[in-house]
Amino acid sequence: MAVVSMQKVRLLVHSTDFDAALDIIQRAGALEFRPTELSDTEKPQVLFPHAQLLPRVQHALHFLAPYAPQVRLWKTLREGSRIEVTESKITDQLDNADVVTAVVDDLERLQVEFADVEEKIRSLEEQYALLNEWKNLPITLRNLKTTRTVTLLIKGHQANEDHPLAQTVVALCEEQNTPHIVTEVSAQKIALTIAHNSSLYANAKSALDDVDAEIVVPPLGIETPEIEFIAVSERLAAARSEFALLVDQAEHFAITHYKALCVAVEVLTWQQERYAVANDAAATRYSIVLDGWLMVDQRAKIQATFKEKRLAAVFANLMPEEGEEPPVEIKNNALIQPFEAVTRLYGMPGYTDLDPTAYLAGFFFLYFGLCLTDVGYGLALVIASGFILLFTKVTKATRSFAKLLLFIGFATVLVGALFGGYFGINPALLPEPLQKLQKFDPIGNPLPVFYLALALGVFQVMVGMALKIYSEARNKRLLDGILDQGPWLIMFTLGILYVGTMTGYVQLLTTEQIGNLAWVAAALILLASGRNGKGIGGKIISAAAGLYAGVGHFSDILSYSRLLALGLATSALAFAVNLIASMVVDIPYVGFIIATIILIIGHVFTLAINTLGAFVHSARLQFVEFFGKFISGTGKEFSPLARKETYVTIGDD
Repeated sequence: MAVVSMQKVRLLVHSTDFDAALDIIQRAGALEFRPTELSDTEKPQVLFPHAQLLPRVQHALHFLAPYAPQVRLWKTLREGSRIEVTESKITDQLDNADVVTAVVDDLERLQVEFADVEEKIRSLEEQYALLNEWKNLPITLRNLKTTRTVTLLIKGHQANEDHPLAQTVVALCEEQNTPHIVTEVSAQKIALTIAHNSSLYANAKSALDDVDAEIVVPPLGIETPEIEFIAVSERLAAARSEFALLVDQAEHFAITHYKALCVAVEVLTWQQERYAVANDAAATRYSIVLDGWLMVDQRAKIQATFKEKRLAAVFANLMPEEGEEPPVEIKNNALIQPFEAVTRLYGMPGYTDLDPTAYLAGFFFLYFGLCLTDVGYGLALVIASGFILLFTKVTKATRSFAKLLLFIGFATVLVGALFGGYFGINPALLPEPLQKLQKFDPIGNPLPVFYLALALGVFQVMVGMALKIYSEARNKRLLDGILDQGPWLIMFTLGILYVGTMTGYVQLLTTEQIGNLAWVAAALILLASGRNGKGIGGKIISAAAGLYAGVGHFSDILSYSRLLALGLATSALAFAVNLIASMVVDIPYVGFIIATIILIIGHVFTLAINTLGAFVHSARLQFVEFFGKFISGTGKEFSPLARKETYVTIGDD
């Protein structure tokens, strides 16, 4: 439950064992490579052997994807969307690159045929549409243009039954004294035959532009449009049949080869990533040198595998450069690990900082429950997450988030029982055993909840200060930690004693004695803070700034009042949904149906929006009010060479 220890190392590997050694490292996912700076070396002469094949396989897979067998949602959830393969199958895939190449060759030929047929269909569809428009034209297409005449096909955009295009064109021709013959196809379409003369054509085009009519490019063919339309229809049907046959072939390819291509793309991509590491490496005559950051706890395992495989590869320790920070990775036990999602949203802690996950887990668990405060909504989260964990096969990230959802769902059930929240039902209408469980009434009497929220805020702020002392002690700065945080811990403790004394729960000291001790604590804060200043003036300013930090602490504690606000919002929205449903339930015949729809949609919406709000605000309390107390900064997340599983999942042999 901590930040993983990292060690800067140099890997020396014989060039013939380069891919095998990096394959072992990639499987472990424990080494992040950095550029290697080494004098008297050159760039490694290692090339990815399938640089031409990989993009072809990716393109073939993309082409086949629409034709892959459709898997029903339930089967996908039960069996997962990825293909399960073994290490031996991965090895076979690399050894059988020729088989993959042959499949890709066939698919590329099929794609060419697809492109040709699709282009043919597109062209025929254009001719079909044009011929269909002019199907009633009684002129053969071969006679549209002769040595003596030219026939223009004209389409009018503003013509209609009351003002047909033929009438307008005849008037224009007579006005220009142009000999003409007009063949009317419809009110919007005509064929205008004029003498084959360029000036007449220009005049006609100019006149037609003025009346918002255009000259259409005539269809291809020699017979009348009606005859050509029939011929094109037959060719189009034949082309579509040809296309259907190609689709059948593609579907057969998908059934036979789609999964194999998925595996090939994954395996070749992993190999490409291994060879890409060489871009930042250095090389001698026989070996390749790579620098990087290695997880300390994985070093022995990797070296043992090198030895088992008889690879010429060895690690050497390197000293980090001045100011160089290791990348950061965190590891926690199975109970705490789901809460890493919260930490990773914030960003990794600094390498010398504490991993906050274990410390935030309990607070986040409780705060989420206080924000949602409804047993029914909590059970809905538990059921949803339980279904994912028990009945589906999902990615590790999704499974981890489902576990987090399960935990905070249980928190909501527990807190909801104490707050009397059951889908917004009036607590007075609940069974007596459930009423006895209720200890808080956030709507009828919100002050106890407000005090509880502030008390939790005080406690978490104090925990943050204690963790800061612990963190400083780990980094050999225990005295600084005690001087910076100790006086404030004393001040907060005195504040708690004062409240306990005023309310009669504590009788250790009188309020006057507590006040005197508070002055001592304030003096300690001034002295401890002032030590960091330079000179008299600097020490005075530092001391004042240290005391002024109390304003920030007070502001942080007030931020915890959002726990009350979110809890009230959940209760109010759930109650409002029930109220609206009760207003329509008495409508004759359909009231019950409408009320049921309102209840389902309303509570689903309320659950979704308040779950999101509870998550965001609970996380915000950790990020702003808690992390800032003991985390000095954020580190760079560890990004090792690792297998990224997109299409496959690695199973046991």
